[in-house]
Amino acid sequence: MDSICKSGITHDASGGFNFYGRWETGVQAVSINSGSMVEFAYIGSHCALYFDVQNFTHYPAVFLQVDEGPVCRTTLSCNVSTVPAVPEYNILPDGQPPFSAVSSGYHIVRFWIACHSLYNTPASGQQWTTLNGGCKFIGVNLNGGDIVSLPYCSRQIEFLGDSITQGLRLLYTGLEEDTGNQMPYANWPQLVANMLCMKPVVTGFGGQGLSASGTCGAPPANAAFPYIYNNTEWHYSIPPEMVVIYHGTNDKVSPLEFENLYSSYLTTIRKAYPDAAIFAICPHDKINYAGAIQNAVNSLADRKVWFLDYSAGIISPSETCDSRHLNPGGAIKLASAIAKDIAKLL
Repeated sequence: MDSICKSGITHDASGGFNFYGRWETGVQAVSINSGSMVEFAYIGSHCALYFDVQNFTHYPAVFLQVDEGPVCRTTLSCNVSTVPAVPEYNILPDGQPPFSAVSSGYHIVRFWIACHSLYNTPASGQQWTTLNGGCKFIGVNLNGGDIVSLPYCSRQIEFLGDSITQGLRLLYTGLEEDTGNQMPYANWPQLVANMLCMKPVVTGFGGQGLSASGTCGAPPANAAFPYIYNNTEWHYSIPPEMVVIYHGTNDKVSPLEFENLYSSYLTTIRKAYPDAAIFAICPHDKINYAGAIQNAVNSLADRKVWFLDYSAGIISPSETCDSRHLNPGGAIKLASAIAKDIAKLL
């Protein structure tokens, strides 16, 4: 294979790739979080992304944008492991000679991943350990071109939650297509980050709560927090400036038990991110936990931790696809509310 540029050795822009989200980088860059993003620029006439899909039974989707153009989705499979990044603008006219640094132009590439949740599949509960359905990014083929270094965004915001944060069922109309129902670039975490001029770190696992494991096998939120996936610790190069918590939808414990779990969770997050502004949100339609989350925030006595009650009056049934998961309009409404409240508080 010609001119393969491997993914970076560190979590930042090493090798010319900017990783946003919980990625393990090295020979491959691995993430099991929908909404994880990679950004890079190159000079040349050709670019193709390469992924490892060996031993998968379920596959992620890749949402690719080139030169700020439209976003195109490709679902990987046992037969599809490459995704061409074809420019629409600033390309060689037909009949021009092959690559030259002067004539081929500069291009910017951005892609998001949508990981398979494995819900209602024979592999359910295994992704955390097997990575089945996650993303393994190998690198790119530039066919003689070269990577152009981009600055790495230092303003990042992490979103901690479940399937609503992951973006499952965003496009749901009754068919369980999993990655086909996801659209991470239009889900509310990415929208909030855009509105605040930041980059998102999306950490959402379907089915997960403070007392519930995720359908992918991720343990409850507090136990999962230190990791990218099983026994692989999360080491960031730049700590998030802000953290948004949207947990509680999948919990069925008493409000008092939930309050105790939430207090422990806040302590874990604060220890990991000592300077971050933290926004603890009571999710829509979970009014029974509003008091518990507020009590947990108050007991922490931390001036940089805020409680936001979205349990009622924010999201209506018409802004969901199934009375729980957001549709695209609901994602915009939630993002607008969160961004507005964060801007007001800060």
